[in-house]
Amino acid sequence: MSEIIGFLGSYPSDICMYAAYALQNAGKSVCVVDNSQDGILFCCVPTPDERLAAVTFRQVDFLRREPPVQWHELDYEFVLVQMGSRPQELCLALCSMRILVVDCECSNLDFYRRYMQESSLSMTVLLRGFLPDRILLGRIKQRLEMGQGFIERWLLLPFDEADEAYRIEMQYGRIHQFPYISAGMERMLTQLLRMLGVHDKLRVMRAVRDAKQGKTAENVCNKRKRLVMMEG
Repeated sequence: MSEIIGFLGSYPSDICMYAAYALQNAGKSVCVVDNSQDGILFCCVPTPDERLAAVTFRQVDFLRREPPVQWHELDYEFVLVQMGSRPQELCLALCSMRILVVDCECSNLDFYRRYMQESSLSMTVLLRGFLPDRILLGRIKQRLEMGQGFIERWLLLPFDEADEAYRIEMQYGRIHQFPYISAGMERMLTQLLRMLGVHDKLRVMRAVRDAKQGKTAENVCNKRKRLVMMEG
């Protein structure tokens, strides 16, 4: 049965897409479902016809608005779902892991604190866009926690211009590769893959590196085979 990983919150699309490419380079079969209202993630995928409901790019299958009752029927090791800003509780309950991506705006922190309380479902919180100030970071985390016990763990992604440039460019163009993401983004993706069960540290680092360069596991494997044949 597929592992259903739900991404929700403010600006989760780039994280979801990067994670999908990195998982594929780690040798996993991956499908991404854009179940959000705006469909930002699906529109960022290079495709000859944007009216399509499904497209494959870099060995990752992308689907648009796949019904939640069918998520577990999809034949993949991982199904990553971009759920939008406020998915229904039923959709959240279908996920084996829920990743809440939230920025540092006070209004968003307050909104998602109430949202977690209302859903009563545990989540991993990916805090993005904060400045490297330990005291301020503590206040931000405290504002979201506020004594409630629904946060399983934190993933931290400090503000970086390169990451923000890619996030915005994805909405106006199409990202084929992302070689200049920040060191913070790389660390976060590495942590995320290990959370998803890819425990070999060297394998994870290679997967993130290859994904950044637009490679796929199949291409890397074919290249290695050619090198072996040449050496033989």
